[in-house]
Amino acid sequence: MAHSAAIYCRISDDREGRHLGVDRQEKDCRELAERKGWQIAELYVDNDISAYSGKPRPAYRQMLADFKDGTRDGLVVYHQDRLVRQPRELEEFFDVCDAAGITDMASVSGDFDLSNYEDRTYVRILGAIAQKESHDKSRRIKRKHLELAERGRVSGGGPRPFGYEDDKVTIRKSEAKAIKEAASRILAGDSLK
Repeated sequence: MAHSAAIYCRISDDREGRHLGVDRQEKDCRELAERKGWQIAELYVDNDISAYSGKPRPAYRQMLADFKDGTRDGLVVYHQDRLVRQPRELEEFFDVCDAAGITDMASVSGDFDLSNYEDRTYVRILGAIAQKESHDKSRRIKRKHLELAERGRVSGGGPRPFGYEDDKVTIRKSEAKAIKEAASRILAGDSLK
């Protein structure tokens, strides 16, 4: 039983910064920890950060550091794919847990005994499926953007880019002037700041 466990929550896309996805994960993880009688010592959250992209995940790295120094002794996640999306990251996670003697990992979709090689194999399979899902999503999105470009259209997502009207094609003259001035200043040696 974990006496100083971690909860790790992550969601890839939170454009509005409302934390709704990670808040739902945290709630379910806390309820699971309570049912198991685990003491939660720290919440680690990487909101709006993809595990597939390879971008740094500060909370995840801090959690691994806390595992390494013995500060945490168990982990609760919503689902294994919230933890890692790359097989090499999963192997690093296993290595850190082995070195720290951590065997308790619980998820809302099922628990894993990290000392059991059958459970590890299952986690590896889930990781491979998560990676395939990420590859498939990336392929579909790239194809969508190619189609939009071929039609001379702009992707509809996200805020209006500075310098353009809401259609993201028509130049907004008042902002274009500021862009030209900034470009001239940068080319003349001014700082980006």
